Amino acid sequence: MGLARVDATEILSRFRAFTAANQTSFETIQFGYDGDPFACPERGIAMLRQLATMDKHLNFSTKASLADATLDALSDIHSQMVARGMTMSALVSLSCWDSAPIVEPHTPSPAERMRTVANLTRIGITVFIAVRPVLPHIPDAEYERVMMEGVRAGCEGFIVGPLYADARRQFVRFIPPGTLETIPSQTCTVSWSAHAPTWTRYEDPNRLQRLIQMIERHGGRAFQSSADAMMLVQQKEAVG
Repeated sequence: MGLARVDATEILSRFRAFTAANQTSFETIQFGYDGDPFACPERGIAMLRQLATMDKHLNFSTKASLADATLDALSDIHSQMVARGMTMSALVSLSCWDSAPIVEPHTPSPAERMRTVANLTRIGITVFIAVRPVLPHIPDAEYERVMMEGVRAGCEGFIVGPLYADARRQFVRFIPPGTLETIPSQTCTVSWSAHAPTWTRYEDPNRLQRLIQMIERHGGRAFQSSADAMMLVQQKEAVG
């Protein structure tokens, strides 16, 4: 779930109703996959405080550069969750380094996002870097820079994943013409999206393995799904 133009109270009310009615149990709430929680920090923190009371592990995804006040609030929420035996973790998304001004011109720079990784790690929140989607026109050298900086910032691991395109190709318009035609693809239902749309998935398995090996060579952990990363967080908490 993520932020929307709907009133925050209504979002939380609907989610609580969904949780009560859902007969399939789940352990982790993943917040911010369809919008950045900290696009409006006060609202994001208010929603996280409410979600933290639902006796579920909590994970949020962001590209934001977090101010001290936001970090202080997150530290407080994290402490409350730990006291109840729950975990809070974060995903910070990066899909490139030098190309960021072109690929993501309206978001914080990769260096700013790495400071977010370091700051969240400093206050005790486990952080993963989402290297997804892996973009076919971005050279390996940029991904290696992300990995080196991420390990230096203290991230727990890297989640690599495919590129998806809908029928309108709205998510891939910035990719140079002809590039996608060189990448193995398949049309499939996207189960992790709220409306289970049918999109085209682009993924080069050889490059994926190369990036995983690169991560491990730099001393990082590689994951191919956020679910696997969340499992690690819970295992660490159980051991700790």
